[in-house]
Amino acid sequence: MQIRGCTTIITGASSGIGRSTAKAFADAGANVVVASRNKSKLEDLVAELAPLPVRAIPVDVTERLSVEALMRRASEEFGSIDVLVNNAGVGLFAPIADGNPDNARYLFDVNVWGAVNCVQAAVPYMRDQGSGHIVNVSSIAGHISPPYMGIYAATKHALAAISDALRNEVAEDRIGVTTIYPGLTQTSFTENMLQEVDAPSIPPLARWASSDSVARRIYQAVRWNLRDVYVSPEDIAAVIADAFAPAITDRVMRTFIQPGARREVTFKRKASPLREGSSETADS
Repeated sequence: MQIRGCTTIITGASSGIGRSTAKAFADAGANVVVASRNKSKLEDLVAELAPLPVRAIPVDVTERLSVEALMRRASEEFGSIDVLVNNAGVGLFAPIADGNPDNARYLFDVNVWGAVNCVQAAVPYMRDQGSGHIVNVSSIAGHISPPYMGIYAATKHALAAISDALRNEVAEDRIGVTTIYPGLTQTSFTENMLQEVDAPSIPPLARWASSDSVARRIYQAVRWNLRDVYVSPEDIAAVIADAFAPAITDRVMRTFIQPGARREVTFKRKASPLREGSSETADS
């Protein structure tokens, strides 16, 4: 796909991978619509990228009407919807056996149903114009399920399954579908992850990718219509190791991923994505 002049919608664009992806597409000449619940951060990003054609539209991906309004406004503003990057997501570090089910449900609402809402709202526009590309940001956790991240991993497995089915369903409409699998990434995700038990520190030998490197891979995926995209050789090696030596992978994860103290925390649901500075947060 030719990136210059295309309209790209990026959810979860107020920070991290989404913010870097917005910069990558804007620098390449795309019309970029940045979307998240955090209106003030979106406006800061637009100001930073001015005078490039970047528009901020606050959205709550769990609300179908909010998502439909996002797509309608983007189409009216730029005349098409060419690329959708489903990046909005939240994290959860919690046990499965006795974790809070409300937190688990909310994680699926954002990470899975939020992406489905965006796909179902964007695909009619892409079908009408006879082209488009959808990127679902999964995770290495979409292949490997670490202890205490099983619910989060389940949402990322779900995104991968959705991508694989959707790719075949919309192939005749000339709509490409990519799943990207980032590993450890230098974003605020870990600090903002809801922790029902304290998460352990990452081993110092672990290699972190930058959000810019993930954004470059998203750009390449759209440009060349790639199917499954990984960010680093270490990510690929981890997936291969889990496939061929799962018992060793289990042992390593049990060794390095030990939970800390238990907490009583829940996700806070905001009533509207349009309020200044609103965001998904946790109540403790």
